Amino acid sequence: MSLHAAVIVRCGVVVANGRNQIDRKQSDLAHAELEAISLVQDFLFDHAQECDIYTTLEPCMMCFGAIVHFHFRRLIVRAPDRLVGALSLMPHSPYYRRRAPAITANILADESRALVARYVEQTGLRSHLLDSMQ
Repeated sequence: MSLHAAVIVRCGVVVANGRNQIDRKQSDLAHAELEAISLVQDFLFDHAQECDIYTTLEPCMMCFGAIVHFHFRRLIVRAPDRLVGALSLMPHSPYYRRRAPAITANILADESRALVARYVEQTGLRSHLLDSMQ
């Protein structure tokens, strides 16, 4: 079971997906967004502006930075992450304002909270995320 997922879509077709594997791989780089992006990074070099990226939780600063640098068209976020979410940082940087995707947030947030709660219940890991999604 994965706590967090990211899906990259172009013209209604899924071109990549990733899942959070921080606990499994014991790597702080194994975020869902980075996993998905790394699978198709050459493709994204030419097509990211035609792609949308969907995430279960609000991206952290590292993942949001990658999304901005690849210049995705749109970012769709299911639930906020008040612990490490970085969307509120975007307006403070001219570079990010210029390159940031259109952002739609809090889509199916209750369902995402339920997924996180189930993950915490089954694994005993990352219980602090429950508080960060309130």
